[in-house]
Amino acid sequence: MIDQLVFKRLQLALLAIVTLIICYFSLQSMRANAWYFSSLNTVQELSNTSPLDAPEAYNNELNTAQKAIKLAIEIEPEHAHYLHFLAYIKLLALANTDQTGQSKLDTEYKEIQSLLLHSTQIRSSWAETWIELAKVTSYQQGPSKQVLKYIDQAKKVGPYKLDMHLGIIEISLANWQNLPPEYKALYVNSLSMAAQYGYRFNRIYTIAEQLNQLPTLCMSLQFGAAYKKLKQRYIYKKTCK
Repeated sequence: MIDQLVFKRLQLALLAIVTLIICYFSLQSMRANAWYFSSLNTVQELSNTSPLDAPEAYNNELNTAQKAIKLAIEIEPEHAHYLHFLAYIKLLALANTDQTGQSKLDTEYKEIQSLLLHSTQIRSSWAETWIELAKVTSYQQGPSKQVLKYIDQAKKVGPYKLDMHLGIIEISLANWQNLPPEYKALYVNSLSMAAQYGYRFNRIYTIAEQLNQLPTLCMSLQFGAAYKKLKQRYIYKKTCK
C-alpha cells in the first residue's frame, strides 16, 4: 500500500515537472512570436514610406525591427523563419545605405548568407529562402556554380513559386554581360513562367529598371507566344516603347 502511494506521488511529481516544462517552452515561444510580430509590423509600416523622404527615421525604424527579431532569435535560435526575416531586414538596410565601405559590405553579405544558409539547414523546403541565398551569393560571386546550386534547390522545392522565378530573372539581369549559357536558359524559362502570373509580372519591370536593364527585358519580350497577352497591357506599352 505504501509502495503504491509512493509510486502515485512520483507519477504526480513527474507530471507536474513535464507540465512546467511545457508551460515554460510555450511561454518562450509566445515571447519570441511577440517580438517577431513587433518586427514584422514595423517593416510593414515602412513599406509605404520612401527612405528618400526621411532616411534617418527610416533607418531608425529598421534598426528597431532588427533588434526585435534578434530578441526573437535569442529565444528561439533554431526558428528558420526568424533567421530568414533577419536576413531580409539586413538586406533592406543595405539597400538604403550608400556610405558602406566594401569591407563592411562584404561582412554584411557574409552574415546574411550565414543566416539564410542556417535557415535552409533547418527548413530545406522553402524555395524563397534558397533563391534569396542565391541572390545574396551572386552579389559577391556573380553567376557562379554555387549560385546555380542554390537556384537548383529553389527549383526543386518550389518550381511554380513566382518569387523563385523573379530571383532567377534578377540574378540574370544583374549579370547579363557575363551570363553563362546555362543561366540564359534559366532566364528564358523563368521569364516565360512569370508571364503566366498576370499582373504580378509587373514586378519584373521594377527589377529591370532598378538594374538599368529595361532594354534587355523589353528585347526578351519580343519573342515567344507566352508574352502575347502581356504585350497588350498598358504597362508594357509604356515601359517598352
